[in-house]
Amino acid sequence: MSVKRKLVYNGRHGLPEGTRCFWCGSSDANPEFILNSGGSPLLACCSQVEYEKAKEFIHQDNKVRTPYYLVLFALLVVNLFFIGMDFHTWWSYAPLLGICLTVLVWPAVFTHYEFYVRLGLVKTRRIIRLIACAVALLSILAALSVL
Repeated sequence: MSVKRKLVYNGRHGLPEGTRCFWCGSSDANPEFILNSGGSPLLACCSQVEYEKAKEFIHQDNKVRTPYYLVLFALLVVNLFFIGMDFHTWWSYAPLLGICLTVLVWPAVFTHYEFYVRLGLVKTRRIIRLIACAVALLSILAALSVL
């Protein structure tokens, strides 16, 4: 019986096919700028500048993630309470607006970094912010409709 070996990237043979830049999403990631050596999926960047920006994002995300999720959880509980109590006032849409503003400030809604790789971190965060703006606008319009 053969021994199964886990394939780990060691940086000597180039990047696996299909590896995209974590920061911009382009397909020309450089094997010199790996964020998580030995990790799966591989998070690589195109240049030193993008590598530093991505590293700073990951560092900041590790600091902000727990309070961010706690704020989202609290706002979600309040929002569900308002929905469950069937309030129809303008301020009952405030928790939804708070959720949208929280996502606008720090659009890190994915729990794993691999979900950012396909489009790149910059484009994915831009799309998440656009969706948060649309939902915030809808919550403001819904609040105005109750007045």
